[in-house]
Amino acid sequence: MEPTIITKGIKAGEAIQEYIMERLNAMLARTQDSIHYVTVRLSDTNRIKSGFKKRCLIQLALPGMSPIVVTEFAADVKGAFDSATRRASRLLNKAMSKTKSIPHDTLPLYFNKPFLAI
Repeated sequence: MEPTIITKGIKAGEAIQEYIMERLNAMLARTQDSIHYVTVRLSDTNRIKSGFKKRCLIQLALPGMSPIVVTEFAADVKGAFDSATRRASRLLNKAMSKTKSIPHDTLPLYFNKPFLAI
């Protein structure tokens, strides 16, 4: 799975892209097989009054579930990406734990009986 990095109004050099790839690989190490795609969008919002100029949006697509979308604002790109990564990691762990906690004995009774082959 190769994450897609999209920038708007920001020049993301090779160092920032390597930083993003390392952090995403660390975050998704144990759940990498169950994720369809990861998109990271970095943009400059020009919010000078509030001090937060950079925005990072991370979108994770899981099979059979709605995507996880996290947006964070910060003064620099790394700060926005780090806080978005922390939130996305928490939400991903929560979603994965919910899928593992579904009891398997809730199947209808006819699934537990052998089928007749004629």
